[in-house]
Amino acid sequence: MDSSLKWKQHIDETERKVTNTITALSSVGSSTWGVMTREMRTIYKGVAIPQMMYACSLWSNSGWGEMGYTKRTLHRLQRLQARAARAMSGAYRATSFPALDVEMHLLPVEQQIWKHNTDAISRMDKEQSVNKHERIPPYITPPWWRGPRVRIPESAEQAEKEHRRCLEQNTDAAHIYTDGSGINGQIGAAAVCTTTQQTRKSHMGDDTTSTVYAGELQGIVLALEMAQADKQNGNHRSKGFIHTDNQAAIRSTVKTWSHKQSHQTWQTNWKTETRGRASFRLAPKPTKKVIQLHEGLSKRRSALLVQMRTEKIGLQDFLFSRRVPGITNANCPCQEGRQTVSHILLRCRRFRQLRRQELGGLPGRHNLRVILNKRKAAAKAIRFIEQTEILGQHGIESQPRQS
Repeated sequence: MDSSLKWKQHIDETERKVTNTITALSSVGSSTWGVMTREMRTIYKGVAIPQMMYACSLWSNSGWGEMGYTKRTLHRLQRLQARAARAMSGAYRATSFPALDVEMHLLPVEQQIWKHNTDAISRMDKEQSVNKHERIPPYITPPWWRGPRVRIPESAEQAEKEHRRCLEQNTDAAHIYTDGSGINGQIGAAAVCTTTQQTRKSHMGDDTTSTVYAGELQGIVLALEMAQADKQNGNHRSKGFIHTDNQAAIRSTVKTWSHKQSHQTWQTNWKTETRGRASFRLAPKPTKKVIQLHEGLSKRRSALLVQMRTEKIGLQDFLFSRRVPGITNANCPCQEGRQTVSHILLRCRRFRQLRRQELGGLPGRHNLRVILNKRKAAAKAIRFIEQTEILGQHGIESQPRQS
């Protein structure tokens, strides 16, 4: 029992469970074999992250300073995510936490905690009556102006009773019903006025360019247009009622906001981060497109791609910086510079003919960022590195060159 309510026991148990999950994840794939990178990432996000974030809204707000949790707790969780990222990507242990997050497009733990808390507040807020909230128009209005009254019943039964009462007490008012929906991949909206027996509808496009939420909001726009047209036709009604069901659209905006805000913070932190600058030069903004680079790649080739992008790879420059025994300098045997990823891919004269053969037809072949950010170009770069056979025991063992 956590008698002092410090949540230490909870964090210890969380670490144990997530560690077991990551160990199991590591057993189905390593840097050279097993389940592919994208699938391992899916397993991690579906199993380990929910374990890590369990009861997060409680332990992360338990009163340790402004953050609510200690830096040690944060670092423990960051280490778990880094270990999982290394297992799924095949990256070296020297690869920094921020670079691993970007290369695997995993929201950093600190932003995950913030987003989890924001979404928890949103869920709890659903239990409160929206009618008790003060509504402030987001634009300048005269003091005497009164906007439309919004009424959201607490339950379906109450909504039915209030709707019946509204119809009985306001027989001369305009009653307009709206809805938005998606059918067979197409999104649309409609409004029906039972008072004037008029209808309006709008096609919003397919589900790749629009959403049901947008359709629900478009239905309200149609209703307002019908009410305005009714007034222009000379019908001066004292009241108009728009009956709609779009709570999902309103509440979804909170979740969308938390997602955008957490990723915006991630982007800002990544820009000012001092670690992982090799990955930053290729991906100045965290983007899910990096995961698409691994499509169709074996685990061994995915690992080689990540090592090239992070420049934590078995080449002289990196090995010398890590003081690997037997590595006396960072220079390439061609004596034209340090043996880096860019040097091997773009300049080393020892592989000039092979480079022309494998990369000669690529657009932007003289730009490392172009080569390692395009899926087809990256696949060719991986094949090129494999055929050079320069990694040896310090990297991923290459397949023998085909004669």
